[in-house]
Parts: sequence; structure tokens; C-alpha cells
Amino acid sequence: MKQLKWVLIFLFTVFIVAVLLDIYYSNQLKKMALFSGEVQEWNQIKEGKTKADLAIFGSSRAFIQINPEILEKELNVNSYNFGLNGSKFKMQFYRFNLYLKHNPKPKFVVWNLDTFSFSHIDEVFQPNQYVPFMLWNCDLYTSLKEYKDTNSWDFILPLYRYRDQDYWQDQIARAKKEEVHKDGLFRDEGFKSYDRKWNVNWSKLEKKKSNFDFKVYPLLEELIKRCEKENIKLVFTIAPEYIKGQDYMLNRKEVISRYQQTLDKYNLPLLDYSYDSISYQQKYFYNTTHMNFKGADAFTKQLSQDLKKYIKQ
Repeated sequence: MKQLKWVLIFLFTVFIVAVLLDIYYSNQLKKMALFSGEVQEWNQIKEGKTKADLAIFGSSRAFIQINPEILEKELNVNSYNFGLNGSKFKMQFYRFNLYLKHNPKPKFVVWNLDTFSFSHIDEVFQPNQYVPFMLWNCDLYTSLKEYKDTNSWDFILPLYRYRDQDYWQDQIARAKKEEVHKDGLFRDEGFKSYDRKWNVNWSKLEKKKSNFDFKVYPLLEELIKRCEKENIKLVFTIAPEYIKGQDYMLNRKEVISRYQQTLDKYNLPLLDYSYDSISYQQKYFYNTTHMNFKGADAFTKQLSQDLKKYIKQ
């Protein structure tokens, strides 16, 4: 019995040390510009450091194309961009709920929808961005459990998810090479634009359909109802896409029509820039769906004017 007691004490001590090491290592990672700054952004949200009266949500087509600095200047409202790179709606909605849990609610939300926002996926983009936040995080596990390679032990056992140290040391080395601001953050109020040149080979671009996930789509109405409950003004947008590239999404009009029907049900606006003059100018894009920094600024200036009738203090 005495021997068993010492074995249990030893195992408990090992467990406590593992927990402390996990917390320390995870906290160090949260400060780094990992995965285009996503880890830092998750940490900013969870620590309640992202107060905004106007919050922008969406995928990379939000985070690199809607400049909160311009919105603040034009609308005189404190703004922050919560766009999640490479994401579909489900994880964007998780970020929104996490924001409300740890930060004061915004007065206004601008949510950019894409034709692929509800496309079915088997795994999330850059899944390791979530690793520093996994330990005993039931909400995160619930959001990720259906996706490929999600391992429940990563959420339970301290340090287990860091077992591939070659990978993590490589990611840390990459993060240290990123240019960051004086505060150590990779993004500026959640926003990051890129000075990239047009890089599309039309001969290799294939036409495809959005594999619409009807099981996830009810989350859109869940978002709308949450904003109604919280008295948050909600405006949806579809950012410009280069006009020639729009034909490569075969069911694009069908998807947008579905969005419009849902939003009409709740009398909510959808600002669709598919046929805006920006969408016809290749100089503003570096691929068919993403704008360079010139396009982002031009679009945000146009958006700010269109938002004025919705954004009333």
C-alpha cells in the first residue's frame, strides 16, 4: 500500500509538471506570428484585448480586404477585423462566439460571405493554429471534432499535441522571420494587406461547383438570431471578385441567391460587389478572389460609403 502511495505521488507530480510545461509552452506560442498571425489573433480575442464597436468577420477575403483604419476614418467608429484565413462559416462563427464571450459586444457587425463559405470540407485550414488553445477546451473540441485528424487526446493529455517537435521548431523559426509591429503583432487591428502581383494561369484554372453543406447552413440563421438577441446591427457583404473568374464557380449565382433569400427573411442587407467597377479591374487583384493592397483600400473606401446608412451612432 505504501509503495502504491509513492507511485501515485510520482504520477501526480509528473502530471502537474506536464501541465505547467504545457501552459508555459502554449503561452510562448500564443505570442508568435504563427500561421499569418492567426494564433496571435485567437489569443487577443481570448484575453479580451479586441474591443470594437464595428467588428468585421469572414474569411481571408475579409481579413486582407477590409481595412479597419479606413472604416474608422470614414465612419468615426472603432473597428477591428476578425477575418479568419482560409476558413468556412463554422469556424468564423466559433470566433464570433468566442469574441462575445471574452469581449464587450460590438454595436455593428459586417460579415463578408463567400460563395464557398458553406462548402463542405473534411479538414479545417491550418488546423495547428488551434493547438495552443486545445487543452481541456470543450467548446473548441466540439467545433473541430467532425474534421479529419482531430484527436481527442490532443485536448486531454498535456504536451501530447506537441509531440512532433521538428514541425513546431520549424513553425517557430518561420514565425520569427515575419515582420511584426512594435507591439509584436503581425496584423494591424486584425488586418493585413499584401502587395502581390497578378498570378493566375487561366489554362490551369478549372471550373467547379461549391459543394454546399446544408448541415452547416442553419448556423447563418443562428448568427442572425444571436445578433438580434444581443441588439447587434448586422450587415452582410460579398466582396469583389475578378469578373472573369466568377464564371469558374459554376453554381455561384445559386449560392448567392440562397443567401439573399435567407437575409430577406430577416430584412437584412446584403451588399453584393460582384458587379462593382472594382471587380472589372485586374490591377486590384492578385488572383480571382483576392485583392492586393490597392484593391483592399479602394474596396474599403467604397464599403465605408455604403455602410453610412446602416452605421448610425
